[in-house]
Amino acid sequence: MRVKINGRNIDFFTEGTIQLKLDSIASVFSFKARFNPENDEHKEIFKPLQYHKVEIFNDNDKLLLTGTILNHSFGSDNGINLVTISGYSLCGVLEDVNIPPSNYPLESSNRSLKEIASRLCGFYGISLVVDASVTNNANRVYKKTTASATDTIKGYLSKLTSQRNIILSHDEKGRVVLFKPNDKANPKLFLNKENTLSMSSSYAGQGLHSKISVVRQPSGDNAGVSTVDTINNPLINANRPTTKILSSGDDTDTKNAADNELASELKAISVKAKLLGLFDNLKPGDLINIHNHEIYSFAYSRYMISDITFTFNEQEQTTDLNLVLPETYTGNVPRNILFFYESHLRDI
Repeated sequence: MRVKINGRNIDFFTEGTIQLKLDSIASVFSFKARFNPENDEHKEIFKPLQYHKVEIFNDNDKLLLTGTILNHSFGSDNGINLVTISGYSLCGVLEDVNIPPSNYPLESSNRSLKEIASRLCGFYGISLVVDASVTNNANRVYKKTTASATDTIKGYLSKLTSQRNIILSHDEKGRVVLFKPNDKANPKLFLNKENTLSMSSSYAGQGLHSKISVVRQPSGDNAGVSTVDTINNPLINANRPTTKILSSGDDTDTKNAADNELASELKAISVKAKLLGLFDNLKPGDLINIHNHEIYSFAYSRYMISDITFTFNEQEQTTDLNLVLPETYTGNVPRNILFFYESHLRDI
């Protein structure tokens, strides 16, 4: 790993962690470094509360993260003095700030999601990227939408993107990205018990429903209209329906909202895998094939990386993968991954 702070290469880190996230407006990092309080360069680059820019590259000089230092922790003992620095992607600032009063009104009329997002991100010098996978939905115009004075910019944008089943994410340059991942891509890796340090799976059934309905709340513009869209989860055979209310957005947004609710629920199914070494050719959104009978994966099943953590110190380097079903981010109906076990039984 190579780290730059304000354009200067820093080569005296002893250990660090980088977590890249898909369904988030920011990734995070943390490093421990040697700190010499008598060194003027150290005093400058490790000065607290300066929100210095950080760039992190892998050994092949590929940019992994562009961020801001938020936190410093200094210590002193009989050994070498260390400082721990941590922070998040450049666009992480949108998690912590609101719309400035100088930029009111809070209401947006006849503006598209792309226009709203570009305007709000621009208040803090953050760029917006709209992927081709969501261009049409991002360019659809809202008749009227209003933020609360206490909404963070990230929180408000999350409400708007969730109505249209668009992923609010970011890239390695610290830009906000609106997109949908490609669940038809080829898997980047095949994992099983033999080529991982550890694997685990989790199925949290309480958070899953067999049928999800979204009802559009009537308003002055659609008086008497009660638009409903329903989506089924083929993984759940028990009778576990639920209904959600869409309080804002267009009548046609109920379909996207229903897809988004199912996608959100699918986060209850996950796989974790720990690998020896830094697999920094992988990134959030990549597909991984999993096969391990001990975690109830009886045939190769496709999962998507929701976040990936690289950890290194003077003893070892490891990569931790958090994986979910691809449909968690696409809004599509998942195939029944448990069906493969039933097929396996019929073949015996």
